[in-house]
Amino acid sequence: MTSADRRIADRLDARATTSRFGRYFSGTVLDAGTGEIVWAHRRTAQMLPASNAKLFTAATALDTLGPNTTFTTSVRRGKRANHVVLVGTGDALLNSAKLTTLARETKAWVDAKGYKKPQVYIDDSFFPAPSLAYGWKESYVIDSVTPVRPLVRDNRDIMDTSADAGRYLAARLRALGIPGARYAGRQDVATWRTTIASKQSFTVAGMVRRTILTSDNDVAEILLRRTSYEMGNGTAWSGAKTTQTAGAARHGTGFGVLYDGSGLSRADRLSTFQIAKLLRTVQNGDNPRLNTLRSRNVMPTAGRTGTLKNRFTSSAADCARGRVWAKTGTLGDTVALSGWTTGTDGRTKVFSFLVNRKDSSSTLKSNVDMLAATVNGCY
Repeated sequence: MTSADRRIADRLDARATTSRFGRYFSGTVLDAGTGEIVWAHRRTAQMLPASNAKLFTAATALDTLGPNTTFTTSVRRGKRANHVVLVGTGDALLNSAKLTTLARETKAWVDAKGYKKPQVYIDDSFFPAPSLAYGWKESYVIDSVTPVRPLVRDNRDIMDTSADAGRYLAARLRALGIPGARYAGRQDVATWRTTIASKQSFTVAGMVRRTILTSDNDVAEILLRRTSYEMGNGTAWSGAKTTQTAGAARHGTGFGVLYDGSGLSRADRLSTFQIAKLLRTVQNGDNPRLNTLRSRNVMPTAGRTGTLKNRFTSSAADCARGRVWAKTGTLGDTVALSGWTTGTDGRTKVFSFLVNRKDSSSTLKSNVDMLAATVNGCY
């Protein structure tokens, strides 16, 4: 252990007090190179991780799918000649511009066929009908997360994102000169039906960036479903849980349990030691597929970007602005912060702090930021 490590440990011992963090607090700091424990408090305690669960969702998606994988959104011929069906397979970042491109290609097909009143349907059967994950409160929908569907336009927070995408496609067809185009509802379309138009999604790496940088619950859940499908676990909640467990086993972190991809579930459990071990795996670079999570354009930067843009403002933490990269996590009674920084000895330290059963106030968040600044060594 270096002198910088001893200083970190001594100061964390003094600052990680029950008066600040309560009885349900856990923390782990590791040397990223050696894996040595620099400091720990209740490191194996299984606790609510909140959005720190997204680190496991992202790592397993990258490892399973690969950072450059894309998904296809297509328009296919439906059951009747003038039926066109928008088929979603999990493009969490599908936008209006891509739907407009699909509309143009669909219009060319409709014109060639001579159809004056095409009926637009959607097929979102790639995922089962939306339901609450185990541990979700009903109030989370749509306040914190939308019903999980494989079709969504512009990341809109509405109850039926699939129908919204279908209505938009019909509207674009009308705007392009087919006034008889109308949205008509849902229709399962066989994969052998003629493909009229198709568009590839942004990459998995791009979806991971959105998931981590802005802590997007919707993207996290869609990404987990796609990962689960690729691993042969299906696209239901039961498969998602199995996928999270299998992914953690691959990373060699040990595991509690995750019932979702976003960390909203009140039944999710992780320890700070498991989170820190995952971050050490990311930092080591032994698995190139995880390199996306090492990017400073993906992990929020203290006081600069993403969910940390307006953090690290107190006198005890502002010295670490631009020096700490970490994933936040917040529920009503939970605050989490896990990431990395470079200590005064020039070595990378990974850390994870979880606080449960305490109001997630701005004061508590500032105190957690202070712990990260302590790991950096600037405070």
